[in-house]
Amino acid sequence: MKAVTTAQMRELDARAIAAGTSGAELMERAGYAVAKTTFELLRRSDSRSVLLFAGKGNNGGDAIVAARHLQAAGCAPTVIRIEDWPCELPDAAVIVDGLLGIGLKGEVREPYASAIMAINASGIPVVAIDLPSGLGTATCVRANVTVTLGLPKIDLLRPAAMDYVGRIEVADIGLTGDVESDIELITRADIVLPERRRSAHKGDFGHLLIIAGSEGYTGAPVLCAHAAARAGAGLVTLAVPKEIYPIVAGMCPPEVMPRTLDDLPTFDALAIGPGMGRKPETQKLVWKLLSTAGRPVVVDADALNAIATAPAALKKLPGPLVLTPHPGEMARLIGKPVTDRWEVARQFAQEYGHVLALKGAGTVVTDKSGKLWINLTGNSGMAKGGMGDALTGIIGALLAQGLSPQEAAKAGVFVHGRAGDVAAEKRGEASMLATDLIDALSL
Repeated sequence: MKAVTTAQMRELDARAIAAGTSGAELMERAGYAVAKTTFELLRRSDSRSVLLFAGKGNNGGDAIVAARHLQAAGCAPTVIRIEDWPCELPDAAVIVDGLLGIGLKGEVREPYASAIMAINASGIPVVAIDLPSGLGTATCVRANVTVTLGLPKIDLLRPAAMDYVGRIEVADIGLTGDVESDIELITRADIVLPERRRSAHKGDFGHLLIIAGSEGYTGAPVLCAHAAARAGAGLVTLAVPKEIYPIVAGMCPPEVMPRTLDDLPTFDALAIGPGMGRKPETQKLVWKLLSTAGRPVVVDADALNAIATAPAALKKLPGPLVLTPHPGEMARLIGKPVTDRWEVARQFAQEYGHVLALKGAGTVVTDKSGKLWINLTGNSGMAKGGMGDALTGIIGALLAQGLSPQEAAKAGVFVHGRAGDVAAEKRGEASMLATDLIDALSL
């Protein structure tokens, strides 16, 4: 789904109004969408009380419309107009932030700043209208959910926004017309998953070969292979060094076929890197496999570290490759710290010609076109060991099933994050493990 600038959003609004949809109708649709999301949060908390902060602009009008819909649904809304801000918050189960919209210029001034600080200090779940008030400034609402109107705003997707926007819901308010944008939010409607015919057999869904593991790193290859099997590959072979084969073979799920590195089968896609270590002989093996695979490859972890010894050689590799670095691995690939995630990813993919998924909150997928696809599924519970190994297995399985490197990367990061969100609902973000995420995979 294309993400837009403030100017593009205003143009879309103007087009809708010129085509016969009144501003009042657009506000009615926006307010209804906000009310619907707020009602769901109230139902979870078994409460009816909601505070709606209304600024002087359109977001304030959206909040007032939302209050009307909430009242009609049996809730108990209280609208706080910014000019009547009482400095203390009444009790409530949910707060709706309709203070400031996309037109903010400069820093947040009073009385908005005090209202934002009070909202953040309250600990009450917040639904932000369109974007959290003050986003991009020193004083910003921390939202649990942002109901963005029409299309996602580019500022919502930036790395600096991740701690403020919460879950993003895009509300269709009936805007029409196309916009040009090289930045997109990955949604379920944007990903491609392999077709599964009723008459299919396992050979139709590809054979993924995973080369991973080393002494002391026996969990990473197993997690990668387990995730690949869950992600729909018809066959999954896991090849590891002889010295760890007995351990890995005993840990593998029964759907995975363990082998040693001197007994490699033919395959449809290759996943390489998790837990391989950094020995010189390992690095030689990585370069050999990447040069001769002749099939789609997803490259992670220590295989990326091998590439970092001579990144210019990437240009000579036949590909197609999907590289999945975290920021530390990305820094080794480019020889300097990652400061601007979007530009680093874009420039690297354009220079080397391979698909890149730069992992982290707001994973960035890009390719030689320079277009950016941003993924916002996932949560802080995924900031622990094994999660990247699972992603490698998922993308590898999608490659084996015939998806292009770009589509496999986009779908892989989306379903990986979505499974993480399901696991977090069950276990909690602090307690969830990579195995919980794998068990939650559902394609």
